[in-house]
Amino acid sequence: MPSVNSFVQSTKIDKLHPYYDVIVIGAGIAGLICASFLAKNGKKVLLIEQHFIPGGYCTSFKRKGFHFDAAVHHIGGCGKWSVVGRCFKTLGIEMDFYHLDPMDNLIFPSFNIEIPADLDEYLLRLQARYPNEKDNIKFFFQDFTKLYRATFNNEKSQIIEKYKDMTYGMMLNHFFEDNELKMVLSGQWGYIGLAPSKASALAMSQMMINYLKDGAFFPKGGTQEFANAIFRKFIDFGGHVMLSSKVKKILKNRISVAGVKLNDGKEISSRVVVSNVDARQTFYDLLEDNNDVEAVYLKKIEGMKESCSFFLLYLGVGGGIDLNNLKRGFYLSGSGFDTIESEWMYISVPTKICPTLAPQNKQIISLVVYKKDEFYKNVIDWKLLKDNMIESTLEKLENYLPDIKKYTEVIEAATPKTLERYTLNTNGAAYGWAVSVDQIWDQRLSPTTPIGGLYLTGHWTRPGPGICAVVSSGWGVANLILENWR
Repeated sequence: MPSVNSFVQSTKIDKLHPYYDVIVIGAGIAGLICASFLAKNGKKVLLIEQHFIPGGYCTSFKRKGFHFDAAVHHIGGCGKWSVVGRCFKTLGIEMDFYHLDPMDNLIFPSFNIEIPADLDEYLLRLQARYPNEKDNIKFFFQDFTKLYRATFNNEKSQIIEKYKDMTYGMMLNHFFEDNELKMVLSGQWGYIGLAPSKASALAMSQMMINYLKDGAFFPKGGTQEFANAIFRKFIDFGGHVMLSSKVKKILKNRISVAGVKLNDGKEISSRVVVSNVDARQTFYDLLEDNNDVEAVYLKKIEGMKESCSFFLLYLGVGGGIDLNNLKRGFYLSGSGFDTIESEWMYISVPTKICPTLAPQNKQIISLVVYKKDEFYKNVIDWKLLKDNMIESTLEKLENYLPDIKKYTEVIEAATPKTLERYTLNTNGAAYGWAVSVDQIWDQRLSPTTPIGGLYLTGHWTRPGPGICAVVSSGWGVANLILENWR
């Protein structure tokens, strides 16, 4: 299997131009997609990334022969008629995926639910388990699917108007009486990072229906290969890239962008800049002078709230331990709809899907741990917190694998501070802005900004978080720039 750093290198300094049609800041997935479409259409594009590899959260790292996925554990929308599938086909990217079935598992204290990779099958299973809610389940998924289509088609409609001001919890209460059913339908809220009582119903529909209609997919070779495939295509289209390079300032010419200034003082000119990085930092730290930006716009950004972050644990496990009964999915501590916001773990064993991620006869266990925001406030010693979280997470894992410590050969971990260091997202935000009712749909930042030639892409703008959504964002922003160009 190729190294995670294969094919990933910067353009040679003497090949760089003094002027580019477009400069893209940040080689997360949205930045990669946006840059690739622009380069495909003949634009001179420079992609600048502060990390030494592309991908943002969709990256991997290697320890003692184990290839760990940093933060993305599977991807939705990879079927040939879905967003990622259509995008890759349009760009000419060929990629092998494993289709995951079941799509997920929900492990509650007193029962488990397997979620199949088929919406109709899932609906039938829920109707069989909750016969008193049979019709309501049908009507709920009818509206939920309509809502999903309307949000991804970016169209105003009656279904959007009906639910745009509803939290997901309110939507569930509108349809159902059974609290256990509502808990099950909320069990995957970790994929958008906000509990049902606060999360937008629109945001939950974007995530859930995307997975349930098309399934979840795992890229062959790991998630870094997903990012690398886009990166290679960008280079094939003639794009230029600067890795391990940090933008210090977005330069302005009165009310329009004029290019960027790097940390080393080098200035590169362009009339179009796309920011795929933290939106608040874009306007308060990177923009050369934000005095010309409308006060209302800046106040909106200042008042917006980032999404949650996570603790991540990566285990390289030796042979001899049986992981077949360790289900991939959410391990929730709550036992009722009113406790669905409790702490949870997400566990996956990617080597069950792609054995080449680990040395022969060895395996990987990845864990994501959610803690309420207050848990990370006022942390003084992040190393101590990391050590304590490793120990407490291993203790929880021992409930399912009693001898796991004995077989563990590699332990790596990441706290919100780690995620902030590698992505520069404020507080290690996992999903850009939180997907609350007041920060989704037309309340989320537009890809266009008050500064001429400055665009936003990624999970800080519309439609929202998740690989499928940011692919859609990057593609949409590229089309917007090309239309304005014409």
